[in-house]
Amino acid sequence: ALDDRAGRSRLALLHEQLGMLRRGAGDSVGALAALRRAVDLAPPHDEAVRARVLGGLARHQMLLGAFSEAAEVARQALAAAEAAGAEAEVAATLTTIGVVEGWTGDLERALEHLADARARAAKIGRLDEVFRVAANLTTILDLHGRREDAVEAAYEAIDLARSSGLDAVYGNFLRSNVAYSLFVLGRWRESREFSVTALEWSTRRVERIDSLVNLAALEIESTGGEPAGRLLGRLLLELETVRDPQYAVQVHQAATSHALWQGDIADALRAAGRGWARARESEDWALAARMAATHLEADSAAATAAAERRDLAGVAAARERAAQVIREAEAGVAGSGVDRFAGSRRIADASLATARAFRARADGRDDPVRWAAVAESWAAIGELYEVARARWRQGEAILRSGEGRAARADARPALDESARIAASLGANPLLRALHELANRALIRLSVTPPPALRTAGRPTAPAGPSPSGVRWPGSGVGGAPRDGRGRPEPVGLARELIGAPPKRGPAFGLSPREHEVLALIAEGRTNREIGERLFISQKTVGVHVGNILAKLDVSGRVEAAAVAIRLGLTEA
Repeated sequence: ALDDRAGRSRLALLHEQLGMLRRGAGDSVGALAALRRAVDLAPPHDEAVRARVLGGLARHQMLLGAFSEAAEVARQALAAAEAAGAEAEVAATLTTIGVVEGWTGDLERALEHLADARARAAKIGRLDEVFRVAANLTTILDLHGRREDAVEAAYEAIDLARSSGLDAVYGNFLRSNVAYSLFVLGRWRESREFSVTALEWSTRRVERIDSLVNLAALEIESTGGEPAGRLLGRLLLELETVRDPQYAVQVHQAATSHALWQGDIADALRAAGRGWARARESEDWALAARMAATHLEADSAAATAAAERRDLAGVAAARERAAQVIREAEAGVAGSGVDRFAGSRRIADASLATARAFRARADGRDDPVRWAAVAESWAAIGELYEVARARWRQGEAILRSGEGRAARADARPALDESARIAASLGANPLLRALHELANRALIRLSVTPPPALRTAGRPTAPAGPSPSGVRWPGSGVGGAPRDGRGRPEPVGLARELIGAPPKRGPAFGLSPREHEVLALIAEGRTNREIGERLFISQKTVGVHVGNILAKLDVSGRVEAAAVAIRLGLTEA
């Protein structure tokens, strides 16, 4: 109803608000269009409005990983805010500038700008910006490998949110934001508790996606069972609207890992390809390096499987993909200009080293010395799970050398170290793979597998200490309500996504047996496990899976699970 000429300032602010709302709903494309329109409408003489809309655009571009554009727009926003004396906009823009600097390698300047932004926001009573600074501080510290500092900063900010009566809003956002740091540090139970609570309280789609991604990674690497399939299915549906690279890439990484644990190489390649395509869209070279390592793991699995069936074309295709991805990832990291001793660069270099080791594996040159170096790189950074995975691959490479008893003796220390870490984390799929490898090689590991890993039942929950002093709504001091395995009991939305049995809908052309197979696919079961459960051969399972994919018009198991959950075709 406003006139484009007489009400340009009000129109600009309305479009800026529309952009922020679209961003919260996960519509990044619509958000960008609204924010650009806001900038176009802002009158040149109204510095306060220009500061607001330029700051909003810079923040959105930063979140999309368009750091060069974000930096330029943020400089314009800061100049306008200072000219208008708009202290709130100065603080908000300094936060954005700090994040961009942290992502492009200048940690000290990033910390200075974030500290300045926090002080300004606190002085004028803008708690929303104080908590935004805290969330971005944890992200930047994590990016540079200072994860213990990131977790400490998050706990301090959560305490502030609680004392301010804002725990359900800002404390919850901070929990979701730091859950990944806890996962990488091996504090899996804390990470899960934070993610479950954040998911229960989340109101914005992008925050819900963040919590779901964390939970999916935890479920995949700790159990790989039914919750993982449910979460991946929901995440793939959410990605239809939330298209930010930072979320999309992590979802496709999780889907790749899930497919590899299930032995579904074709699905892993599809997920890896989609994740790599999204990573290339962003200037986030660190994220691209991580995705490259995931992609190369899928390529090495594809090359190995093709070689076993004497499929020379398949081997060549996997090797060609691997070479192309690693070239592009290396170019992106080198082009960042970040010093190789910086924390973010060290993490990216460890990811590239992992990718190179997988490439050698794909090329038929699996090298235990290379894998040992990869393990040491991750150990120096403090990523225990990556250390365990590298030691597993090191042991495999030694055993493949064909040196018999000597190889078994050489492989045992690496496999033992991996098993100890996996057991301490509750990384049951890895622990299962280690024991299967050890049994085939007649190696006795020092870690005894839990009973759940020796049966077809579901593995146990992740182990690890719970955070002290964390309060949960409705439970007093000492943690969220627990389920039978000692994990936080999901309620409400969290229960719906993680543990609630979906209702069975119409058959959609599926036979009763195909219904049973689809339900087990949605639980994340392999063909072998489905055959054991239904007392049919793996070959017969494969026929049923092919029929299901055709009838549902999907290209892989994860997509079939997503459709099944969406249409109510499965039951718990």
